[in-house]
Amino acid sequence: MTNDLAKKLKTAGAFDTPWLKEQLQNWNVVSEQKKADFMEHVYKCSGRTNGLYTGLWQNFCIREAGPIMRERYFEMLEAVRLYEEKQLESIS
Repeated sequence: MTNDLAKKLKTAGAFDTPWLKEQLQNWNVVSEQKKADFMEHVYKCSGRTNGLYTGLWQNFCIREAGPIMRERYFEMLEAVRLYEEKQLESIS
């Protein structure tokens, strides 16, 4: 961090910028807390104990969510095929 930036951060109103106002205006506390809670859950399930979250999301996607979503993709393709062949009724 540069000295200029450090001085700005210690100045009253330093965080009162248009960019930050926009960020905070669009901030959803509940949504952000859900993200944090889920990442904490993923961390605990990973077996890590080093406090590092680096690569945690990628590992989750590859090892857990990826295989499940791949299977769901093919289930959806099969449902579309059955519907188009009139072997599956519309639920609407």
